[in-house]
Amino acid sequence: MASVAPGMVVAQQAAPAGVAPPEPGTAQSAPAKQPVEAAKPEQGGPATIQFRGADGKPLPPEIQRKLEAQLRSNPSALLGGPNARQQAGAGGDILVTTRQARGAVVGDVPPERTLGRLDVRALGADNIGALLEILGPQLASARGREDGGPVVLLNGRRVSSLLEVARIPSEAIERLEVFPEELALRYGYRADQKVVNIVTLERFRSRIGQLSLVAPTEGGRESGTGKVDYLAIRGDTRLSLGATYTRAASLLESERDLRQFAATPELGRFRTLLPSSDQAALEGGVSGQIPGDIAATLNGRFEATRTESLLGAVGTRPLRRHSERGVAHLGTTLGGRRGPWLWTVTASHDRSTSNTRTDLDDGAAGREQARSTDARTLADLLLNGPIVQLPAGPLSASAHAAVEFSTFDSRWDRGASAGQVAPSRQRGTAQLDLDLPILHRGDRHGAALGNLSANMNLALERLSDAGSLRSFGYGLRWSPSSAIGVLISAADEQTAPTLEQLGAPLLVTPNVRTFDLVRQDVVDVTRTSGGNAGLRAEDRHLFKLGMTLRPIRRTDLILSIDYVASRTDRPIAAFPILTPQLEDAFPDRFTRSADGVLSAIDGRPLNFADARQKQLRWGVNFARPLGHVPAGLQNAGVRVFGSEAEARRAFPGAVFAHPDPGSAAARSVGNLSSRLFLSLYHNWYFEDSILPRAGVPRLDLLDGGAVDVRGGRRRHEVEFQAGAFKRGLGARMTVNWQSGTEIRGWGSAEGDLHFDDIAVVNLTLFANLAERLGGARAPKWLKGARATLGITNLFNTRPSVRDQAGNTPLSYQPAYLDPLGRTLSFTLRKLF
Repeated sequence: MASVAPGMVVAQQAAPAGVAPPEPGTAQSAPAKQPVEAAKPEQGGPATIQFRGADGKPLPPEIQRKLEAQLRSNPSALLGGPNARQQAGAGGDILVTTRQARGAVVGDVPPERTLGRLDVRALGADNIGALLEILGPQLASARGREDGGPVVLLNGRRVSSLLEVARIPSEAIERLEVFPEELALRYGYRADQKVVNIVTLERFRSRIGQLSLVAPTEGGRESGTGKVDYLAIRGDTRLSLGATYTRAASLLESERDLRQFAATPELGRFRTLLPSSDQAALEGGVSGQIPGDIAATLNGRFEATRTESLLGAVGTRPLRRHSERGVAHLGTTLGGRRGPWLWTVTASHDRSTSNTRTDLDDGAAGREQARSTDARTLADLLLNGPIVQLPAGPLSASAHAAVEFSTFDSRWDRGASAGQVAPSRQRGTAQLDLDLPILHRGDRHGAALGNLSANMNLALERLSDAGSLRSFGYGLRWSPSSAIGVLISAADEQTAPTLEQLGAPLLVTPNVRTFDLVRQDVVDVTRTSGGNAGLRAEDRHLFKLGMTLRPIRRTDLILSIDYVASRTDRPIAAFPILTPQLEDAFPDRFTRSADGVLSAIDGRPLNFADARQKQLRWGVNFARPLGHVPAGLQNAGVRVFGSEAEARRAFPGAVFAHPDPGSAAARSVGNLSSRLFLSLYHNWYFEDSILPRAGVPRLDLLDGGAVDVRGGRRRHEVEFQAGAFKRGLGARMTVNWQSGTEIRGWGSAEGDLHFDDIAVVNLTLFANLAERLGGARAPKWLKGARATLGITNLFNTRPSVRDQAGNTPLSYQPAYLDPLGRTLSFTLRKLF
């Protein structure tokens, strides 16, 4: 697909009066034009004119004055737009209203950042899933759990799952908006995830084939992936189909020259660092309008995965583990409008099965088998709308109700030992969120103080196996000017353990290499995993203070800072590593022989007594075109076409101009589609501690305590990203740096382990082949083709762990912590 370049047309439509120009790359988006209201004139006096936004709130005074002057000098320019609708109000009032921007979210929470079509294109992402991964640091929430991603909306509406939209190609994206966690409440989620709204083009069609190869530079673990996708969008109708197949080879310990026990130097040939795997996936979706002006979506996905690993040997017989997993998803979404209220119904059914067979390590020829089936059916209703009009705007509400039915059936058979657990759960949830506007910059008091609003939310949850849970929160949002946003919020959230945490099948894994801090020794132990029926719900208390700044007008420079403090009672956690402190707190989880040698660990999940954390996260985002762009084109809406014929079909009757190659106009057009972007985020932890249970010392994860094999909490984490794109060539570099940490042993410092600072650099280079090899005159088979070269861990840096004597314990060899090291990937993608 060719970009905007000499020989192609750039047509910019002027933004309606009183409306900010669209973001770069957001062509075809209906601007949120402002309603105009001319109040009834007093007897013998001039007409009073008031402009209000689409949300009913008055506009700021400086914009009021500009629009009033334009209305008086040229009324048709303001009232005659194609999206405007003029009405006669009571007593001769004039009211002009227009539709909201297509795909806009519910409410008036402003986005923290908006990426237009050219911004997305410059990142070189293949689809929405890859784009979210690239933008990961910008989408991370300081108040969320570390494994939780953002809430994803499509065209301002909920989706049944991320799987529904993950494979939509980046070329179909018109704009992407990132919102703070508070918007999640308006869509029935908890306020611990950022919200990403993706708006697609109104008309789009593509067929995509993609082939990727990945290989570590040190050998082993070669993998390949093939994908095919089809997508057609026509207004509210969407059809998508996709298939993926991935195969990866295993990686043995012997391929990384890992040291073994002196008595078994050849054991590395019988132990895998990473298993071999095969994965196939099919998915599809369809959406459109059904009678009653209802938008409907139906999507499904099936995925099958098979893995094979080696766990050691008994004599000369290798111990193998074979695992099979199947995942099926079916989801639907219905949405419509009832007066001023929007409603959305979401329903889904998910089912996953797993079957794991492990050779017994007691010399018998049999196998241990563990099977599980996890099924979940969910249906929910979301209502959004205004309750009453207030001076600063409408008091609005979001009401959410959901029911869920879940089952988890697990069975295991280990020779003479067998068992079965089949927990089930019925869950009902009700949530209410209220947004109260207090001041607005357009009214008398708000003109000095800016926008001020309050938010309150309450959620009640009833579970058949865990009783009643509740969550509530409140916050204030203040914006003294369009360049400053301040947010203060607090929340109290109760969360029940999942059925998998309660009832996962018992799985025994032999020969798990473990460092025993008590004896300062490395041993191979038998580790048991599975569910814990005794888990209790956790209760999390959270406070957040955040600020967003845009210090330079008309410049895409955004500063953000968030301070978050949390305390969690009875936090649920996977069982941690072996340290003297944890063995003292949970002695029944460890088995030792008569001479004190560790032989087994019960690694099923548990509840700690409490956890506390305080952190500061700040970041900077900057983007701009590479080179000079004329003032009239800086905020142009641009859509990229493969040919002029395609552009003429999209814009019939448009006038096309062809700048001379090499001219200033041609260079300006090329600069318009270019991008330079920089991103920097820093996490600074002030406190991170855990109380394992009452009556034992607290673990300070910032000062020697640890619950993970990679050590305690690293006090500082920095994520940096830089990239550039111009005339079909793009480059993107990421740097992730973490400060050092340590694990302290018991008593003397001889048992301490020190983890060095580590920085990992990744580099991605990509080229749109047609733009580099002929432009508009490139061969047809090159159009829409992109080649990508990726280097992960460019400098092959791995974690370095040493004891007080400067030695690396056997189980902390770098390849155990990072088996792959530097990897090369090559992807060839063709859009038809």
